[in-house]
Formats: sequence, C-alpha cells, structure tokens
Amino acid sequence: MRLAFLMPALILGGAASAAPDGPVARAVMAQQLFDAGVTTRDGLTQIAAARLAAGITMQPIPRELKVEGKGKAEDAPLPLDAAQMLAAARAAVAMDETLGILMTSTEATAEVLPKDSLRMSEAALAPGQSHLYEMPAEGGVALDIGVLAASGTRIALEVAQGEQILCRAERLCSVTLTESAQITVTLHNPGEGAAGYRLLTN
Repeated sequence: MRLAFLMPALILGGAASAAPDGPVARAVMAQQLFDAGVTTRDGLTQIAAARLAAGITMQPIPRELKVEGKGKAEDAPLPLDAAQMLAAARAAVAMDETLGILMTSTEATAEVLPKDSLRMSEAALAPGQSHLYEMPAEGGVALDIGVLAASGTRIALEVAQGEQILCRAERLCSVTLTESAQITVTLHNPGEGAAGYRLLTN
C-alpha cells in the first residue's frame, strides 16, 4: 500500500477543524485547492477540494450591478461547482485503484455531509471591465465576500465604504463595520479574456 493512501484520512478527516471559519472562506479554499490539484495533476488534492466544496450549499440570489467598461463576456467559463469538482476528481483518479477507492468513499460521504449555506450570484466580465455591487453590511457583524473564477482566471476584488478602501484581494475579503452601512464591492477583470465568476457572501 502506498504512503499516499495514509494521507487522505488526515486531510479529509480533519477538514472541518482545519478549514477556515465560514462557508465563504471554505468555498474559496476549496477552489484554491482544486486549482492547485489540477495544476499539479494531484488527484488526492482534487478529492480533498471536492469534499470541502460538497459541504456548502450555494443559494442563488439576484443582485443589481453597475457595469464600468465596454465589451461582451459571452461564453465566459464559470468555476466548477461541487458536483463538477467531484466528477473531475473521479476522472483524475480513474487509473489509480487506491485513490479510486478513496473517491468512492468521498462521493458517498458528500451525500450525507451537513451543509452550510451562503448566498451566490453569477455574472461575467469582459476584459478590462468592472462590476460594482452595493450591499448592506450590518454593524458589528463580519461580512465575508468571496469570488470564485474559472481556473487560470484572475479577478480583482475591492471593498469600499464611500471613499475608504476596506479591503483589496483576489479571492476573499472579510469586513466588520462599527455601524450598519452600505458598502461597494467592485470586481475587475484585468485579463485579456472574458471571466465568469461567482460572487459569494454569508
């Protein structure tokens, strides 16, 4: 038995305690893990990412957005969802008997995992385009804002209150205001191709 087979229990069994707090942060972590697994052709990492993603339910909600910049984002790929991650991980380990056994166990576990929920909206950015979202932030309560994009796609995330920049990141921001107020979430596509994304909040 390969040494690699000894690791899944540590990686997957400890996911709940090792994962970051909140479903938004876990969804972002799952995407990062999966992308890394695809890049390195590491089936074990893809399985761990798929299992983490399977513990999250995304509730689609409509959000109004303001568009800055011209162009169309037709046929922009979206990031994989949990079911697609599981299918891709299954394909990645199809020729590995040991990881195949682990994959079967992971798929069975994913069906009965307790689920945390988050709010999700989908859209796509043309090259150089920005989307601006106005949303409320409750005073004294952390608001987690995450962005999932297709593998290899970069989207810049900025959170501001008026003229004050609260956070700049590529995937995840967490802000806590002292008083309830409106904030502006800006997503920008600095690449040369269209970029589909999912905007996540708790």
